[in-house]
Amino acid sequence: MLIERNEQAPMSEEYPLMAFIANEGVAPKGERYDRSSLVTDTENKLYKKTECGDFIYSSNNLETGSIGLNKYGKACISPVYSIFQPTGIADSNFLGRRLVRKDFINSMVKWRQGVIYGQWKIHESDFLKIEIPVPSVEEQKQIGTFLDYLDHLITLHQCKRIILLRFLFISYTMQVLQIRCV
Repeated sequence: MLIERNEQAPMSEEYPLMAFIANEGVAPKGERYDRSSLVTDTENKLYKKTECGDFIYSSNNLETGSIGLNKYGKACISPVYSIFQPTGIADSNFLGRRLVRKDFINSMVKWRQGVIYGQWKIHESDFLKIEIPVPSVEEQKQIGTFLDYLDHLITLHQCKRIILLRFLFISYTMQVLQIRCV
């Protein structure tokens, strides 16, 4: 279902250096995530390559959301991350949703090795041993499409709510101003 992607290369125009941000995925580094001052040889520093649809995690920060899908595209990220590409028997959209669920993360945590808090490692070979029950690829695609639709509806509902709240605030403010002007 997944195979490890362990291609390393210096950052380039084709594979720009990006951050893997908890609960967001691959994104531009920005000032908050820029640690380039810590790298002495920026031209030869090797990063891990990732492509759209790859599944990525950091063993140290699973519970805080450092697990997810690359929806950005071609990028280089820190070598501390484990990167996997889906094979033809898995839909990356479905896997991206399935593998960030608490029950799956709890099954991953069992494979952690190390004794120092925050310095744990889940070896890629151990990760690939975790059984992931999934339906057929066609069903995965249908489920992913349906969940995308639900996400879209939720976003629309939240936008409507924000617009309504802004309208109510403006209406209330106008009423207060009219009362004060009288």
